[in-house]
Amino acid sequence: MSIKWNWGTGIFLTLVAILAFLAFMVHKTFDYKINKVSDDYYERGIHHSEHMKRVENTILYKDEFKVIHTDVCTVKFPDFFKGKDVKGELLFFRPSDFEQDKSFDIHLNADGAQTAELKEFIPGKYIVRATFSCEGVDYFLEEEIIF
Repeated sequence: MSIKWNWGTGIFLTLVAILAFLAFMVHKTFDYKINKVSDDYYERGIHHSEHMKRVENTILYKDEFKVIHTDVCTVKFPDFFKGKDVKGELLFFRPSDFEQDKSFDIHLNADGAQTAELKEFIPGKYIVRATFSCEGVDYFLEEEIIF
């Protein structure tokens, strides 16, 4: 049996090629890794005004918040928080891969700093975010670093 080549056969083969291309593209989109900033972005949007209040409380101290990395990563909090009961979370947010984010509870030493071992991090850009409360007031500090 031989295939008769005419305009109908050409249209049929063109449609088959288009459908095969679309099926390939749909398959590739399911393989693509979606890297969201957070899984709870809707809840964060609802509580945005609370976050802005934390940022407003921190305006006086944002220049004193430093992240120093040599053999270890030292997060230096403003002098105002030395010797005070600070409770909260220190998040090393990696924008390029959320699976590499690191989170620690805040435990300041006598110098008002906290350290983290660099061996826990892969090289690249991180945003250090400190969300904490001290004496009933909530604060938020952040700084970008590159390991």
